[in-house]
Amino acid sequence: MMLVAGQHTFVSDGVTLAYHVSGKGPVVIAHSGGPGAQWDMLQLPRLAKFATVVNIEPVGTGASGRLADPSGYTMDRYVADLEALRAHLGLETFVLLGHSHGGFVAQAYALAHPDRLRGLILYDTSPTTGPEWQKDVAANLKWFEHEPWFADASAALGEETAATTDEQMTAVFKREIPLYFAEWTKRAKEFEAFREASRFTAAPSKAVSDPSSPSEVGVAPVFEVRARLHEIKTPTLILSGARDFVCSPVFARMMHEGIAGSKLVTLAHSGHMGHVEEPKAFAKSIKAFLNRLPL
Repeated sequence: MMLVAGQHTFVSDGVTLAYHVSGKGPVVIAHSGGPGAQWDMLQLPRLAKFATVVNIEPVGTGASGRLADPSGYTMDRYVADLEALRAHLGLETFVLLGHSHGGFVAQAYALAHPDRLRGLILYDTSPTTGPEWQKDVAANLKWFEHEPWFADASAALGEETAATTDEQMTAVFKREIPLYFAEWTKRAKEFEAFREASRFTAAPSKAVSDPSSPSEVGVAPVFEVRARLHEIKTPTLILSGARDFVCSPVFARMMHEGIAGSKLVTLAHSGHMGHVEEPKAFAKSIKAFLNRLPL
């Protein structure tokens, strides 16, 4: 079908999901993080200058339908929804970009449907949320302990479990946001609009009891594909913020070493939001990657 700019819908396993199309060029489907982060936190206008960007609104977020059973927010579900979107769009192959938790989904999709991918972009993500990852996240918080906003932001992390509504989750995340930027204190005015527009949905992030649905900053070792990284043969770009506390360069290197032929790019002045912090370098890296892909 034609990829027409704007918001559209499709149906996956009985649930209506939304997606957004912008730009022109090779198709890049982008999956946002969280789980529960709304799609517009991963708007990619610079990519739309040289690619057709399709942002899916993951099930349970934004304009997409919710699941009656909270335990339904599983990795299998997210992968199936991506495959349903591909089929709906009539694409034989496409490039998949996954950010954070969306990067977990992207790795799972690459393992399940390798024949459907032209390229894979793993952006500020990890192949594991096991004990090593948990310890790394805790240690990295010390990077910011002298910042004036640190006490409130770190306290907000501890309040995620108690937040049960979309409004509560959004309020908590907005307090946490400085942690996700490498230079929040210095550039706060520049990023304030992003914080104000950010929205989080509670239901997907509460599915952590299911072993296939990890929490962004949770404690349960619920996602693990390190032993399978060698199975990914898709041309892969790995993007990592040098100051990303939640998915640090340690895990970017882990993916790079596990995926043969992958390209690793570190954004020197970014945390977890390189598309906002260093949009030019972010887009330049992706453009170069797309240009190298076989037709």
